[in-house]
Amino acid sequence: MANHRDGDPDNTHLSSARLPGRGYHDIGGLPAGPIEHEMVETRPWEKLSIVIGNTLGAKGAKVIRTDEVRRTREEIGVEIYNELGYFERGMESLSTLLIEKGVVTADELQARMKVIAARIAEEGR
Repeated sequence: MANHRDGDPDNTHLSSARLPGRGYHDIGGLPAGPIEHEMVETRPWEKLSIVIGNTLGAKGAKVIRTDEVRRTREEIGVEIYNELGYFERGMESLSTLLIEKGVVTADELQARMKVIAARIAEEGR
């Protein structure tokens, strides 16, 4: 594993990079079936997920770093990784990082999600 920069936390216990070979997320060069060429409209929440990531990242508050996002995406587990779509994996990664860094607790995040789910059920959006 690469050396840490001064001030970086020791996250080696969290990293799949300690293991040799490919991770479940690394499919580069492997047969993966046909490529879907149809254009799909990006949903509003997907666009918002990019805005949130940029706001928290290097061009914003600098709360998260690219390598941290990659680590948490790669460590969500094969079942969840394969079940979620691209933007969903991104939000799962951001949630994990914000909890790890103490920006928000898992309970606070769940409570907020319940409020949002209730609003969507009530208002239809």
